[in-house]
Amino acid sequence: MPEMKSRSEPVALIGDIVDSRTATDRQSLHDSLTETLDRVNTDHPVLDPAVITLGDEFQGVYPTLGAALTASFHIRALLHPHDVRFGAGRGDVQTLDPKRGIYDGSAFWAARDAIVRAESLAAKPAFQLVRTAFHSDLDPAELVAAVGAALLSLDQVVGSMSEVSRRILRGRLAGETQKEIAAAEGITPSAVSQRVIRDGIEVAMETMRRLGELP
Repeated sequence: MPEMKSRSEPVALIGDIVDSRTATDRQSLHDSLTETLDRVNTDHPVLDPAVITLGDEFQGVYPTLGAALTASFHIRALLHPHDVRFGAGRGDVQTLDPKRGIYDGSAFWAARDAIVRAESLAAKPAFQLVRTAFHSDLDPAELVAAVGAALLSLDQVVGSMSEVSRRILRGRLAGETQKEIAAAEGITPSAVSQRVIRDGIEVAMETMRRLGELP
């Protein structure tokens, strides 16, 4: 794989709630999404904060691919049990209306291509847990392919977790201690530790960390 170099081109991230139309309380879902985006915008690097653009779709602009993916990991964890689909794309970003937060450019076109690809792939039985894709004409094809493979595997691991393990993952991403997570779940710290190892939570965390370092 070619050596990774720092890039100046930003990365757009587009997300949408999976099967949001089936939500029984859409106001609560909207409020949860708004709160989650505000929290992630505050806690993680972002050039243009992620905002809701239409219905349950949202978008933001990040300085690096790693920052965009990290934001997606935290958004998805915080919104669970609602699931989220993401498309990330690198390119240029044009501000069409700064007052209304309307943007355009090749980064958004690439992100749109990516999220459509993720949705299409998830329609196939063997890939139904796919939630994230990346597209870029500016990065080496080998890098784009490698990131895609890592995201496929990560989505499979996270999507296969039980509800308890998904909450443990959320707690770990939030920086909670094992003792705090155990108390919240009503289980022992040892049980939390066993799930972290058995259900691939530690593997998911390490994969997220490494992807978060991408330029």
